[in-house]
Amino acid sequence: MLDSLSRLRTGRTKRVSSWDTSGKNGDAWEIPPGETMEIAGLPGAGVIRHIWMTVSSEDRLYLRKTMLRMYWDGQVHPSVEVPLGDFFGVGHARAASYSSSVLDMSANGGNDLNAGMNCWFPMPFSDGARIDIINHSETAIRSFYFYIDYDEMDAI
Repeated sequence: MLDSLSRLRTGRTKRVSSWDTSGKNGDAWEIPPGETMEIAGLPGAGVIRHIWMTVSSEDRLYLRKTMLRMYWDGQVHPSVEVPLGDFFGVGHARAASYSSSVLDMSANGGNDLNAGMNCWFPMPFSDGARIDIINHSETAIRSFYFYIDYDEMDAI
């Protein structure tokens, strides 16, 4: 798997993100307490290649209380359902700097609250993919930034 990360791929490179469609600088999404937000609805066949996220929340445990759900190929139940921090490699709900070949986290200024998080696991789908974020905190996620890079393909 790892040797395929640097190989030429087929398909059309695409991105979904939290960018401000008005052209201003409001690139973050707010997610109220208890709310679920769909951040990606990808039609057809493809392979997710890279996910980047960063979050601003008053809740010190947001990495545990923010859930990530991923659905493949029209499934009713998620194939991935995990706290955000666990997905990005930190099960202790504290931002920390580390790097591996498929995951990394870079803590902002060395504090244990904010971090940029990256995932490079190839995640193929043949008939659509959906990614949801669920805020189980009692406080709003003030700023949720993300982008998801994927290859759109004719078939898998």
